[in-house]
Amino acid sequence: MKNNIDVFNKNNDAESLIKLAKTYIYNEDYFNANEVYSFLLRGEKKAIGLIISKAHALKNQHRLDEAIDLLEMSVSVGVYNCRSLHTLASFYRDKKHWMKAEQFIWDIINLDPEYSQLISFATFAADILRKLGYISTAYSILLSSIYFSEFLCLSIPLTTIAIKEELEYEIYSGYSIEVSYRFYDAVYQTSDKYASSSEDSIYTPAWDKVVNYFKDNDVLSVIDIGCGPGQFAEYALKRLPALDYTGFDYSAVAISQAKQREIAGKFIKGNAFSSDMLDPNSENNLYILLEVLEHIEKDVELLSSISSGASVVFSVPNFDSFGHVRFFLDEKEVTDRYGYIFCDLNIERVVLKGYSTIFLGFGKVK
Repeated sequence: MKNNIDVFNKNNDAESLIKLAKTYIYNEDYFNANEVYSFLLRGEKKAIGLIISKAHALKNQHRLDEAIDLLEMSVSVGVYNCRSLHTLASFYRDKKHWMKAEQFIWDIINLDPEYSQLISFATFAADILRKLGYISTAYSILLSSIYFSEFLCLSIPLTTIAIKEELEYEIYSGYSIEVSYRFYDAVYQTSDKYASSSEDSIYTPAWDKVVNYFKDNDVLSVIDIGCGPGQFAEYALKRLPALDYTGFDYSAVAISQAKQREIAGKFIKGNAFSSDMLDPNSENNLYILLEVLEHIEKDVELLSSISSGASVVFSVPNFDSFGHVRFFLDEKEVTDRYGYIFCDLNIERVVLKGYSTIFLGFGKVK
């Protein structure tokens, strides 16, 4: 039927196709009538764009289920294109419905091979497939997209190159759900986001709450596990210049960038699992892990290794990203995973922008 419509459409306008659909209905050929109407609706890019925009608006109001229902309904009546299927796949990813997201990835590849060559789609698809353990397939899709973009003389985002190199490493060295330090080194080296001023960070609403916690509890010294390129340190020390701050990270690039910020904190390259900074006899009594636990497989083991009685502040996201081992849909998921480690764990929700949310945890290790 699709071929018949395509041939007919070369010589006829939408009005003629509507007449064709009515003819099918008159002849009680409802299947072909539906096919014609679906073809017409898919051609209405403006309508599909409005549906996608409304779905994003619903998601940003934290009405993700309604956004998914809207997109699913549009698909069911034939009003969709690869962009709307891509959006729907990403929303299912946000719900941790990995198999549904994968299903739409293959639907898009089969529906429009050219769309599947877009870097934005290929990067998304590679991330989902990697998390499902299909490393070689993820690498193949991403590499094909990179070649296609290079052929068209399009620029390749540096983060995409970092993902490609991480997938290459995993193919030859073995897969782990936790990405290697190589990926983070590459991202820190190439990303303007991490080199920018701390005042410009999307995380400042969460950081304000952490700094206020320091003030309210007369915190004098802090050990920052997974400090990254020193953005939080810069932010906190501007507001609490007397704070005794020590940050460490296993990325040499991150530590180098943190030191370049010329702030009073100390920065050390090291692995949290082998560092003496977690020594039970340490004088420090406050540890922070901001946007760290979602990146590591042994998150529970790390928290459990902190000395008993120590205060801990951590943050975890409600959104996925390449390199995230996990993310959390709500406060209950955070409490279910970490609550038993602490005497009294308090979770606060902080909306960063739109749907993106951080869960801040405050507690003392048992």
